[in-house]
Amino acid sequence: MNEQQAAELLKKYLDGTATGPERAMVERWYETEAAKKQLSGEGDFEHLGAELWAGTLERAGLPQRSGRVRRLTWYRVAAAVAVLLAVGGGLMFYLGRATTSSPAIVTVTPPAQVLPGSNKAVLTLGNGDVISLNDAANGEIAQQGGARISKTQEGQLLYEQEGAAAGTAKPNTISTPRGGHYRIDLPDGTRVWLNAASRLTFPPSFAGLAERRVELSGEAYFEVAKDAARPFKVISQANTVEVLGTAFNINAYNDEPDVKTTLVQGAVKVNGSTLRPGQQAVLHNGNTSVREAETAVETAWKNGEFIFSGQDFKTVMRMISRWYDVDVVYETEPRRFRIGGEVSRNRNIREVLKMLEVTGNVKFTVEGRTVKVIR
Repeated sequence: MNEQQAAELLKKYLDGTATGPERAMVERWYETEAAKKQLSGEGDFEHLGAELWAGTLERAGLPQRSGRVRRLTWYRVAAAVAVLLAVGGGLMFYLGRATTSSPAIVTVTPPAQVLPGSNKAVLTLGNGDVISLNDAANGEIAQQGGARISKTQEGQLLYEQEGAAAGTAKPNTISTPRGGHYRIDLPDGTRVWLNAASRLTFPPSFAGLAERRVELSGEAYFEVAKDAARPFKVISQANTVEVLGTAFNINAYNDEPDVKTTLVQGAVKVNGSTLRPGQQAVLHNGNTSVREAETAVETAWKNGEFIFSGQDFKTVMRMISRWYDVDVVYETEPRRFRIGGEVSRNRNIREVLKMLEVTGNVKFTVEGRTVKVIR
């Protein structure tokens, strides 16, 4: 490989157009260099970027420019390290810190292999029967209250209205565990994507009902079928969302301080407040406020991504805990800082933790399905 070919390969990797074999080649170059390094303080960060990049260039057959490495501030070094790690893992992060003190020792310790979440859920019928959707065969799996319930080849749950005697049928509940997600099509055509550790309760049919009412615990993205005669309501804790036809996301985990409703398109009313697309209603301590929102950030999970936009470290760790089905234990109270960046939810937890170790001034150890956070 000549210099021009190597340079083009690195450029393709960074802009996301490299093929699988090309990505593997760049990652081997970089990981070979990264495996040699151990970070022991700010001094190491002064030279880490230059050293790793020089090694990567050398393995690519590219010359290294001479000249003194300009001294960088901690913020710039942290950002440089994060960008360089994008070469190694296809990840990109930046760091927002709440203090200006020097970083503590940061040592990257490869954790055990903990795989990302997958398509899995349990359906509980109104008669108490429990169906594991992971194990159920494709095709019809049950009938409830005038609705035919089936599992599609794509691994989705589909309710199809076949009768009109559903108003008195007992509700059904679909639950995802930690490390699971699932999509369900309700009998009115509304589509719902459930995130990990979430639960949706709903009638098997809306026939004969004055309103389409469901209850949510956890997080879900809704694309509601239009029906002007019957509003669609989502109840989550003390939060009530009323819609006619629209797309929105609700985050209502019990271990989060707020219930957040983010409107993507259409119109919704949340606890009496009307939202327009791009706005978010936040229920906190019984009070609802409305603010502008980054819809791509709030709905990234539905598209298979983590996108962090200034979330605090503990919030990020709760997201990781739910998706990878791990428990997070803090040996000491971690320093407050915020995380920004993005990474595929399909990546192994090892890669995500490694990035957080470098950008977040923390260290992790993994024992079974327990992640320990060490200062």
